[in-house]
Amino acid sequence: MNMFERVRTAIAAPQHLILFRKDRLIWVFLYMLFFAALFATHEIVTVSTYDGISWQTQETIRENGVSPDADCRIEDAVLQCDEETREVLFEHTTLTFSIDSHDSIDTEAYGEYSPHFVLHGDTLYVYLDTFAGIFSHEKPIAELDEAVHNIDLNYDEETELEFFEAVYAAVDAEILAYRGLWGTGLILFRLVSGLLLFNVFVLLNAFLIQRRLRKVPFKQMFVMMSYASTLLFVVLVFDAIYSFHFILFILLLFVAFRQTSRLALEIQRQIQR
Repeated sequence: MNMFERVRTAIAAPQHLILFRKDRLIWVFLYMLFFAALFATHEIVTVSTYDGISWQTQETIRENGVSPDADCRIEDAVLQCDEETREVLFEHTTLTFSIDSHDSIDTEAYGEYSPHFVLHGDTLYVYLDTFAGIFSHEKPIAELDEAVHNIDLNYDEETELEFFEAVYAAVDAEILAYRGLWGTGLILFRLVSGLLLFNVFVLLNAFLIQRRLRKVPFKQMFVMMSYASTLLFVVLVFDAIYSFHFILFILLLFVAFRQTSRLALEIQRQIQR
């Protein structure tokens, strides 16, 4: 199978895609998988170049982080509080950070957000919501960056900068340590969502056109519509990377839909011969 020949035909002369109607479904799946991989390009680049939380995220943490109501601190890599407390000190789409000074930690209470960092006793608990369920990991605070081994969680204006720099260093180290896990999950999610999106469009298109052209077997219609949707795949890939303006996106979609219309007209012409 010459994939690039099909790409060129789909973009330049979609009416000739009828020549490929008998392609095996496995090749069609791999064809769409190729574009789904391109669809995940942004996530692949993000994961591979990630070197820590961004400056914008650091500012968000600093602006939205709060001190605990109880007097709490970390002394010799152990969380110490004057009273039992369970508090969220920072909550954002990127991560959530909590402290828990109760005798025992309620692990079920921390699976709602991902990733969720929880300080409890002498341990940092990390909770990640993955496809396989809630993944948890424990790491002694003593193994974190030394900057957080002795730190007052009730910071003031004078100690605020020092406090957050210590937090950034510790968080960066932990996120990078699990990049293989969350990065793989992020890329796979984008890949699978792209593949599902492409298949839903192709199936719907093939079903609607096949209702008008019943002489064409559905399998062949699916194959041809998969190739005819190439320009749509390309538009979605570039939109995922560059985030087109809405009006431009609609115009490009219109052009992409015209490709399938040209193929449908050719199929109808062949049938009427």
